[in-house]
Amino acid sequence: MSPAQRKERRRRAPAASRAPSGPTERAEEQAARAVQPLPPWKWRTFPVFFALAVGVFLGVYGGVLAGYVNGRDGNGTPTLVLFVVAAILLGFAFSRLMTRWMIGRRWVKPRAKRR
Repeated sequence: MSPAQRKERRRRAPAASRAPSGPTERAEEQAARAVQPLPPWKWRTFPVFFALAVGVFLGVYGGVLAGYVNGRDGNGTPTLVLFVVAAILLGFAFSRLMTRWMIGRRWVKPRAKRR
């Protein structure tokens, strides 16, 4: 038997073996195929903040590299301030990510919410 025939046989076998037995199983398949609506987007969430922090850091880093390539010398204070702000945002984002990871591994217990 050629490899193409074996592959075709493998494709046909599972489809024939799992034929729906009754109307309830067909309804379940149709419900599973139905597209679920997306939940409303919450802008004040961690993934949005993390994306912002990484984007700011990469933007600042790319801007400084572009300025260095152009050979612009002068006052480095604005660059230093931008790097510090971007690094603080990125550090907060990574600390939050690590905390969630440690809670997920049950290495630390989550704190109760303050009132």
